[in-house]
Amino acid sequence: MTDGDSIWINKNGKKTEVRLACIDAPEGKQFWEQQTTNRLAKISPLGQKIELRKIRLYEIFVAGQSVNLQMVQEGNTVVYLPYLNNCASNTNQYLQAEEYAKIQKLGFWNQQNPVMPWNFRQGKRSNQPTYSPFPVNTSNLLKNYNCPDFTTQAEAKEIFNKYPNDPFDLDRDHDDIACENLP
Repeated sequence: MTDGDSIWINKNGKKTEVRLACIDAPEGKQFWEQQTTNRLAKISPLGQKIELRKIRLYEIFVAGQSVNLQMVQEGNTVVYLPYLNNCASNTNQYLQAEEYAKIQKLGFWNQQNPVMPWNFRQGKRSNQPTYSPFPVNTSNLLKNYNCPDFTTQAEAKEIFNKYPNDPFDLDRDHDDIACENLP
């Protein structure tokens, strides 16, 4: 592990650094940097079989789940707009995951004036306004869903599928069935 947005892998017997696509992580000595690095190490541990999808940089999957997207949703990394075009198939998921982390004040977003990693790298230590060139539908993100909010399991499954890693804990027994007590 080098930081929160790159890892070292053994590819054909050669040690290779892999930079994660679509995201940017806090830099050394920046708020939340160590926690981000530790979290990436935990969800993509040494010896774990991973799937790489090259899209200029890499999207990493462990057990079919996007590590990149999980890091954003948990507030460990932020969406890096210059690389987001490489993630065109799931751009909206990245933006919604980041908005969710902001609203919940998770990880990196649990500070008064976050300095974006790209600004920190350039020596800008005060908060710089960020922008999103894409419209983000936040109406569904403002709600903390619970099983009683749904009348059928199909409704719950729709939200469960929309948000990777089950942030609302709709699948408490982790069998990939959301709110299984509903009709």
